[in-house]
Amino acid sequence: MTIAILELNDQALLIQTEEGRSHIEPGFARVTPSGIESGDKAWAMAWQNPQDCFNQYWRQLNQLPLPRKQNWARHHGDIAYAQIKHMLESVGSPSNIILAVPGCFNEEQLALLLGLAQAIPVQVDAVIDSALAMSLYAQKETLLLDIQLQQSVVSLISEINGNLVVSEQSIIPDLGILYLYNGVARHISDRLIDDYRYDPLHTSEGEQTIYDQLPAWLKQLGWQNELSINLPSPRGDLPMRLHRKQVAIIIEQRLESLNNILEKHPNAQITFSHSASLLQAILPRFAGALVMSQTSGVDNCLTARREIIASSETLHKIISLEKAGGKSNNLKPKPRCANHLLYQNQAWPLDKPLSINLQDGELILTNSIDKNAALVVVIKDQSLQIIHQSATIDTQLPRTCEPGQRLVLAGHKLSFIEVSNA
Repeated sequence: MTIAILELNDQALLIQTEEGRSHIEPGFARVTPSGIESGDKAWAMAWQNPQDCFNQYWRQLNQLPLPRKQNWARHHGDIAYAQIKHMLESVGSPSNIILAVPGCFNEEQLALLLGLAQAIPVQVDAVIDSALAMSLYAQKETLLLDIQLQQSVVSLISEINGNLVVSEQSIIPDLGILYLYNGVARHISDRLIDDYRYDPLHTSEGEQTIYDQLPAWLKQLGWQNELSINLPSPRGDLPMRLHRKQVAIIIEQRLESLNNILEKHPNAQITFSHSASLLQAILPRFAGALVMSQTSGVDNCLTARREIIASSETLHKIISLEKAGGKSNNLKPKPRCANHLLYQNQAWPLDKPLSINLQDGELILTNSIDKNAALVVVIKDQSLQIIHQSATIDTQLPRTCEPGQRLVLAGHKLSFIEVSNA
């Protein structure tokens, strides 16, 4: 038996097996003449071919007929089925899974989700609220923000009688990552109209170009105050600069609902899932907030899988679990953390983004953010953060970033090491 954890945040769906095989892709799908393709390939056509592309099917998981007849999909459930199946195949088709689902999934959607898994078939051993999964080792009351494509879920995790409990949850329908991207895309468009009388959002090709680049641009602004970019146009490349302060204003204007929730819980530890790391990176007021690693939820589920499965006799969604270590000893020991990645006798620092490219069967490493790389990682808050991961290259990530752990990419082995006085 092989078990995997499947985390269903459609900004970046993540599956990871107990052996460390992982796969990440966005909740985008495209219906083609030969079937349904999901993830990065669908994203790459979403603005050029919107009539055959979908990105609402996880938020609106149901069996209502699609507005336009499709050869391979009758409803959103069919599209979700295709993506789950593809993700399972990407990590070797594990026989058993634990589902980590956000709090916005209702009972009907959970029932449909279990039916899709049964049809694949794969055995679902447990269903756990993804906010609880990420917070299994919380040391105090935690307010966790998890941003999806179209909406966000804010969860209050409290300790009650020795159990960690999702005590409150709020859905913010107008705070999805696409809404933030839309605001920045409009800012870029306005700047280019003012400077060059050119609107890149006027054509599907221009839209696709901007949205292809936006995730990488905004991640880079988390590391630098301004960024030089070039936008192709019929008159050639048009240069402009993106400034972190201007982007911060755009994002801040969209946070009214979140701010209202934060004000209600002034004593809670504000924590961002990896999907919400953009806020912490761009907005100065959140600079000290805790940001989870991208694999924190699946890692916690793998560590506590026996306890999680034991609590899932009826496959209800788990929103309460005994705190790790019981009432008296609830601290998870912090392991040592590597600060470099060793490859071919050269140590590469991990305190800034490291891109790993695969060219002609060999790895090329650079300390930068390259959206075309096979993998881009960084060590932050003593955990390995995935900035970008190719959907087409087999990658095995370690459960922790302790010295001695290995990362395997397309068969190449890289070692995590700790360099003193670095």
